[in-house]
Amino acid sequence: MKRERLQLALERLHPEQWKMFEEFASAFLSSQYPNIRTVASPYGDRGRDAELFSHDGRIKTIFQYSITRDWASKIRTTARTVSESFSDAKILIYVTNQSILSAADSLKNELLEKYELILDIHDISWFLDRLGGDEHRNAVSEELARKIVDPYLDSTNILKRSAPALSTTEYQAALTFLQLQWEDDTREKGLTKLSFQALVRAVLRKTHSESRMSRSEIKNRIIEIFPNHDTKHVQNLVDSALQKLTKSYIRHWSKQDEFCLTHAEAERVRERLAKIEVANSDLDFEIQSVLNRYLNQNTEEVDLLSNLCRIAIDRYLFERGETFAAAITNNKLHKIGVEELEKSIGHVARSELEKSSPKQKEQIVQTIYEAMVDLFTEPSTTIQNHLHSKANAYTLFAFLGRTPDIQGAISKMFSHGTIWLDTSIILPLFAETLIFDEQRRFTQMLEVASSAGLELRVTSGVIEEIERHLNRCLTYVRTPHFQWIGHVPFLIDAYMRSGRPPASFPFWIETFEGPERPEDDLAEYLREFFNIEHEDLEEEEMKAEPTIRATVQEAWHAAHASRRRRPDNSLDDITMDRLVRHDVENYLGVMERRRQDRPSSLGYSAWWLTLDRLADQVDKDIRETLKDQTPPTPIMSADFLVNYLSIGPMRSKLTREVESTLPITLLDVGMFDELPPDLLLEAERIRQESADLPDHMIRRRVRDHLDAAKRRPGHIKREGIQSVLKAISSETSRD
Repeated sequence: MKRERLQLALERLHPEQWKMFEEFASAFLSSQYPNIRTVASPYGDRGRDAELFSHDGRIKTIFQYSITRDWASKIRTTARTVSESFSDAKILIYVTNQSILSAADSLKNELLEKYELILDIHDISWFLDRLGGDEHRNAVSEELARKIVDPYLDSTNILKRSAPALSTTEYQAALTFLQLQWEDDTREKGLTKLSFQALVRAVLRKTHSESRMSRSEIKNRIIEIFPNHDTKHVQNLVDSALQKLTKSYIRHWSKQDEFCLTHAEAERVRERLAKIEVANSDLDFEIQSVLNRYLNQNTEEVDLLSNLCRIAIDRYLFERGETFAAAITNNKLHKIGVEELEKSIGHVARSELEKSSPKQKEQIVQTIYEAMVDLFTEPSTTIQNHLHSKANAYTLFAFLGRTPDIQGAISKMFSHGTIWLDTSIILPLFAETLIFDEQRRFTQMLEVASSAGLELRVTSGVIEEIERHLNRCLTYVRTPHFQWIGHVPFLIDAYMRSGRPPASFPFWIETFEGPERPEDDLAEYLREFFNIEHEDLEEEEMKAEPTIRATVQEAWHAAHASRRRRPDNSLDDITMDRLVRHDVENYLGVMERRRQDRPSSLGYSAWWLTLDRLADQVDKDIRETLKDQTPPTPIMSADFLVNYLSIGPMRSKLTREVESTLPITLLDVGMFDELPPDLLLEAERIRQESADLPDHMIRRRVRDHLDAAKRRPGHIKREGIQSVLKAISSETSRD
């Protein structure tokens, strides 16, 4: 009995199946409590479903079985009834399929003080932890799974839930089996072979020895999914997949030329589908946890919005895959960034909130957007792996919609290269030293890039910008808040957001630089800790064709001048000219480095990685001016690099473990939303009020306060939210 089967069975129990749970729980508990007696009765059980037999006739241990989500209210009601009905009762064991864990700690104290009852919780984790090694429990659990799980795994609902961004069952099956195949196969297998073996498995998913499928039907089913490709080519790829799979995973009746999954493979697929469904449930739970921060634990709102959020996540992964596949097959780089996220949420709002007003939609969209950013920024390892493999499956599906030869399309991309990093990439690396390793998305991305063989570079201009930024942070620390003009510098913002005191900031930056030769120190730090080498591009920049060089300089100057005109910007002329010069060096220098490369937009081995939104606007302005004379863009977005490392030619150089550490997405929303100065002043007030506490507790209080401040009303205005929820309810009830 697999753990995932029991978990899925318990999670999928509906309120009307309470009796089935009671029967299961009584049988399961009998191994640990031989003296248990079921006493539940439709005529009244006085707060108990079972009790432990006692030779003196006094009932001391009482069991309550329940699958209600509002477990706290149920426990309080039961405790009150038990205390009134059984004066000798000392222990109340609450048995449930819900996940409670440590959330009931305060309730345990409450019952002990109020009723002198010791509360023990047997929740879903209690059952799962005691499954192995007991034949009786395995049999009882398998019986429950047979009734609850197997019909669900055989239905189309699991496919729809695994791929809600796709419209038909066959599309959803293809995506689900692409995800399974991606998780199973080695990095060395070609993507075309991987994909068509997944498609064959998807088509054969309901076959067995008594219900087989002919070769021609298999081919026709796959051609129907992707009808725009050369039929003969697709048929050859299907034949190749059938030949490969017949050795281990499918049976072939040669005379009839018919196929079906082997029994062992059919069972393995069911186990894997159960595992995916458990991962989907874990994702639901994490989405609800994130939404609870915004919606004050309102169960109705969380349930409704978590469903919309989940659809939006899949839609985003779908759009992201489409953008990447379009770039590769069209040989034209597309930026992948926050626009795809906004587009995906907008699509969900239009399709799911038809009856809502524009204002109501805006409120819901904002909530979903913030929840998704939170989820992508700090996912658990389990969720990270699940979404990562799903994202890759959507990308493969997008490729299959354009070409059956995925491997051929991927081969057009560079298989080695050098990437110059902008200041907008380097500063988050420094900020990430303040947080846990598993949350360091930029660090993980560059570590994987380096492991794959990409060379990372930074120019003197970028090092100078970093040094100037650190110096500006020091100036902020030494300036009274009411005298500071402009926005709070990024790194001091990050430092204070982590709960640390501004006064210790000068000591922290000594990690990166000293007072005598700061730029040399920064270059050494980047080389030692991130494998980023210092290499300038000034000579290459000067070789650029004069017309192109003048156009690029003018475009960057105009962009920085526009940014300077903002009210919160305090750039002087000298600083602005330096920034322009640094950006021009990276932009033109990378372009000139490409002269010896093959002439392909995605085959170039030199790139500039930046999160600066000015770069996109500059790129468009240059194209509008130079038109057909415009060289291919040297700019690569961080999300494009993440996709490239997973799917591109260098994936074979990465182990599955290394590749799985890649962030799901980097989005160009930055690591931290900028905090207004008044919140930073409030953080200082909390720090002063907590001066007597240990330093780690002060940091936690300040950090939690700043996080909570981001989620105050204003992100979601409470007015009108109930009418939105009613509209959602009426629309979802039609499905």
